[in-house]
Amino acid sequence: MATYACSDLHGRLDLLEQIQNFLNHDDKVYFLGDAGDRGPDPWETIKRVAQDNRFIYLKGNHEDMLVQAMSDEVRNEGHGVLGKNFALLSQNGGGETFLHWLLEPMKTGWWSYLKKLPTYEKYVNEQGITIHLCHAGFNPMQDDAIPNDDDLLWDRCHWHSKEPIFDDKEICVHGHTPIPYLLKRNNWDDEIPDWDGGAWWYAQDHKVDLDCASWYTGYIVLLDLDSFDEHIFKAADAIDLSKKEEW
Repeated sequence: MATYACSDLHGRLDLLEQIQNFLNHDDKVYFLGDAGDRGPDPWETIKRVAQDNRFIYLKGNHEDMLVQAMSDEVRNEGHGVLGKNFALLSQNGGGETFLHWLLEPMKTGWWSYLKKLPTYEKYVNEQGITIHLCHAGFNPMQDDAIPNDDDLLWDRCHWHSKEPIFDDKEICVHGHTPIPYLLKRNNWDDEIPDWDGGAWWYAQDHKVDLDCASWYTGYIVLLDLDSFDEHIFKAADAIDLSKKEEW
């Protein structure tokens, strides 16, 4: 049995299927949110993650936006009143996800399920390292407190600062911020570092970003939380990562 994490599939059912075929029946995967929207198979990807009992599904900001739009629909009893929550979801590539949900015979059940997804999990690995798992990532807080749900889903400020960092045997694994975006917006002494489609370790190796911008790049990484081995999966339409202008 192995324990993994991955994040931000964004409708790439083809990459999810590669991961599922790789996994053993007793493996466990912390999926860190944003299964749907943007990519070619957004609603089906959400359903496949939810229905695979090897996956521990954490909420991302895209699941949260979807739930808010769903809530409007459920509370308006299907009268077709689409407000600002649907507009925000659509602006972020989630319109198709929502419309596929509308066709579900058990759509209120899916609404209830996604609404209740956790925003945080903790895993202590075989080396005794405490791993904080959430969608957006965070900096350590006083008294070992965990940030509120909004920060766990949306915050991008934490990765601008190198301090504070977690204790020696403590790391934070997250998604949310596409690695190409992070690399281009940090200040580097020379040119932007190379990236091979895997995880991005930073903050003195106390934080790990798993968001490979899969919907665009065609890459996703599955991180072993005990050995920290990285298994990189590549779609047929994956871009050439040696051409930095593409990402």
